[in-house]
Amino acid sequence: MLRGLRRLNRYEKRILDIVKIGGKLVRLNQFGFSRKTEEGFRFPIHCLEIGNPKAIAKRPVGIVAGVHGLETVGIRIVLDFLEYILHAKSSGFLKEIEKGKIGLVVIPILNPGGVARKTRSNPAGVDLMRNSGVEAEMAPLFFGGQSWTNQLPYYKGKSLEPESKALFRFLNHYFFHVQNSILPVLDVHSGFGTIDHVWWPYAKTKTPCADTSTFEKLADFFKDGKRHTRFKFGPQSETYTTHGDLWDRFYDYFQTKLVTEKNKSKFLPLTLEVGTWSDLKENPSKLFRKRGIFNPARENKFETITTYRDFLRDFVLLAQSDLKDWE
Repeated sequence: MLRGLRRLNRYEKRILDIVKIGGKLVRLNQFGFSRKTEEGFRFPIHCLEIGNPKAIAKRPVGIVAGVHGLETVGIRIVLDFLEYILHAKSSGFLKEIEKGKIGLVVIPILNPGGVARKTRSNPAGVDLMRNSGVEAEMAPLFFGGQSWTNQLPYYKGKSLEPESKALFRFLNHYFFHVQNSILPVLDVHSGFGTIDHVWWPYAKTKTPCADTSTFEKLADFFKDGKRHTRFKFGPQSETYTTHGDLWDRFYDYFQTKLVTEKNKSKFLPLTLEVGTWSDLKENPSKLFRKRGIFNPARENKFETITTYRDFLRDFVLLAQSDLKDWE
């Protein structure tokens, strides 16, 4: 676990550096701990508050990464992006944050125990994206989530894990109280396919979710002017279905518990799935490395990490939108 700990420590140092770069605009909070490892470690789950507290309270936009411990390129994409928009001398510096027009909240590493142990799952062997308790209509055997043993991948667990609960607390604290606004949250993953996907709910069923028309408008917004045509937009179930998707659970919770006649806010979770299989032909040895298929080849890593700056920037700028823009 030593190498994984060193990697986790490097990421945590970068998070502290981001707090320094942002100055008064950035605050570091904690929303819980990871599941305890066999060695007895429990790692803190940190959140970065970026921007004016009033902007965060009224128009938050969120980013999450590191749900799967092997998908470290997602963590690096998010950390690179935060440095890009917060450094005053950067070409990507976001003045909208400084002016109080945008409030950004970020969990850079939801599964620090998985990062430290170099596993997809958390320290209890639970795959957090199979952990919500939501049962899919038709999920692939095994890959779609299994309840047999934590010694095999895609284990669903028996109840919500500490990391999943921390994510719910994060959403409840920053998003679920906000009235009559759009509430976009982006979860960054990697390792599936040769192209980049942007998914919206559902993963559990091919039945369209209630906000499908809004998600389709978002897709048109991102593709406008051929800015982000590299991404394939759609519900995750168009690609595959799974049990236990956390965003399915949180989306349904919001729809059934919080949407009322007086509060018509739209909670809009998206998943960016970075297609890291695209260089397998040039680097077939990736198949034999533990983190290989979940991350780009070493020689492509920097280019991959910086490729998503503009997309993430446009995503964060959604915080300036009014609800009526998406109805």
